[in-house]
Amino acid sequence: MISLIELAKAGTIEKTGAKPKLPIRIDGVSSATLDVYKIPLEYLYYNDRNGRIATGISQYNEELRPANDREDPAYNDFVASLLKKDNAPVLKRTKKSIATAGQQVYGYVQDDGRIVDGNRRYTALRELCQETGQTTYFEAVVLPFSYNNSAERAKIKKLELAIQMGIEERQDYDPVDLAVDIYQTTSGSDPIMTLADYAAGANMKLKKATEYYHGAFYMREFLKFIGTAPQNFQLIKENKIWALFLELSKSLAKSFADDAESQVRKNQTMESYFGFILHQIHVGVTGNSARNHARDFMRCIVATENNEKFNDAVFDVVEDLADSLQESSIDTTADLMKGLNEENDLITEFGDVYDTYLRDAKNGESVEKFINSVKKSVQEFQRIKNDGGLAGKLRFTDFSNAQLQELQTYMRDLNQVSKELFKQYGNEVH
Repeated sequence: MISLIELAKAGTIEKTGAKPKLPIRIDGVSSATLDVYKIPLEYLYYNDRNGRIATGISQYNEELRPANDREDPAYNDFVASLLKKDNAPVLKRTKKSIATAGQQVYGYVQDDGRIVDGNRRYTALRELCQETGQTTYFEAVVLPFSYNNSAERAKIKKLELAIQMGIEERQDYDPVDLAVDIYQTTSGSDPIMTLADYAAGANMKLKKATEYYHGAFYMREFLKFIGTAPQNFQLIKENKIWALFLELSKSLAKSFADDAESQVRKNQTMESYFGFILHQIHVGVTGNSARNHARDFMRCIVATENNEKFNDAVFDVVEDLADSLQESSIDTTADLMKGLNEENDLITEFGDVYDTYLRDAKNGESVEKFINSVKKSVQEFQRIKNDGGLAGKLRFTDFSNAQLQELQTYMRDLNQVSKELFKQYGNEVH
């Protein structure tokens, strides 16, 4: 493994003369002790721990090994293609700017060449180098840190968050990338940092970070449910269904207690909801529409007394659907759609049951609203009666005889209508 710091000492790479201004304080380094270097592109490689990149390469972890171009350009080639696909117009503008005026903003890299900040600039420079054949350099601060050291991993991550999401607020993460980054950074037996530390470093409310963490957890459970790799997050991005997992994260946390029985019902509800997600994918519902449908599911089913009945009603369908998909080889969206199309009858059956429960719940909501409106009207007249037949500071001397007679007419009409409705409701009672 190379050491950029040792290469600098040997004179293989040179300083630009610029001095960096760190966005946050980091123990062990300072702007005075760091320099910006002109680094040959061949010594650098993309950071597989970066949230955006981790999502894209997650399903290829066993095939891709992070390496610089001197060792094996296949890794950088693959990640570069992902970044280009992710936002080609922005990359094109960056490339044009660098070709015209040179690199204006330095990046950050680790001693072994791993890029902490500057992926798009590095990609643009790499493309320009390949097109022109000219020697090209990436200008960056070399950090004396390594992911092999747990204490240094936290420093690296704090700097990355400060640059990309926190203090500078330069880049908006795709929500799936952000959820994956939060989960990978704060989970496992040896997390880089706590969830609270991540939220603070990213200038984010802890509540949001927690929701995204659990959203990533449920994405993993869903991916296992359909028989694909639990880190195949690209499948979620491609189908634009992140909102479904965010709503699941919000709802389950509020709807179920921590006791064993509640957790069993929670898991049953989660699997029923996975059936709902597959139904949404099959019928092509994504984005804001998917989010609104998810909220209907949570409000009209999960939050009602009919939740367990619904879980029982769709249990066999959901189990059969999961078994079928798990027997297939699901790696891509095309694989998933093929599997769903082959089980169209199961998807349709789930949709019919769901529509029935949703319709009944919404009709129930309308009934309750009607009853409450009538109740409020009755309470208003009871209040008038209790106040002596008037409201506020009004006195009978304030009314003319004609106005009092008008009120009598209204009360007579109200009495007649109430008698007729009372009789009608009685006739409808079974």
